[in-house]
Amino acid sequence: MNKQIEQKLSSREVAIMMEVAHGDLLKKVDKINEDLKKEKIPCSKYWVESSYKQSNGKSNREFLITKRGCEFLAHKTTGTKGNLFTDRYMDRFEQMKEVISTGKVKTVKVDNSLKEKEIEARLKNARAREANILLKICNNPNLPKEYVQVLQSKATEIITGQAILPLPVVERKTYSATEIGEELGISANKVGSLANKHNLKTDEYGKLFHDKSKYSNKEVETFRYYDNVIPILAEILSSEKAS
Repeated sequence: MNKQIEQKLSSREVAIMMEVAHGDLLKKVDKINEDLKKEKIPCSKYWVESSYKQSNGKSNREFLITKRGCEFLAHKTTGTKGNLFTDRYMDRFEQMKEVISTGKVKTVKVDNSLKEKEIEARLKNARAREANILLKICNNPNLPKEYVQVLQSKATEIITGQAILPLPVVERKTYSATEIGEELGISANKVGSLANKHNLKTDEYGKLFHDKSKYSNKEVETFRYYDNVIPILAEILSSEKAS
């Protein structure tokens, strides 16, 4: 009796078809396996873990992926990449089917014409496309300057892999003791007194500034508050009234 041979592809070849790094594909499969095992669903109908040896003799992980496993991965890959991957793996399984039907079963190997350099080139092209999308958004004249800087920074990081352009520092709005007092119906002196008493002049509730004095050329320290201090002071005032 002829035993039916189940067709499988190396995850290395599948990674090339998906235009992703092999390591990233291994992580994706590992995460899927975690979910399947929690529900006691056998992973073997999609793939089985295996290994291969490099030219230096080092053994590395891989998965041997069934056609059903490729379909599973295709469902999780959207857009153009998903469509191209589906076309590629379907063609590949058809090729293997023809080989098996002739009785000449061959070990499925990664196409030598698609090696690490081509994978890296494809990944670079994909990153360039992502960066260009962000840069096109920057052309919107209504986009705030800070958003443009963020997009440019992210685009550069996608292409180079490094944060060459730093993200803009967004200053949190601060309020004077007078402004806080007006919000709570108390004086600025009362705000300062309560803040000192309850140790609220910290980085969590505000920031210390050095301003020029109104009455001389000397610099004086002025603490300005964040708006999150308002409910704290309101609670303190409520407690004082209740006592």
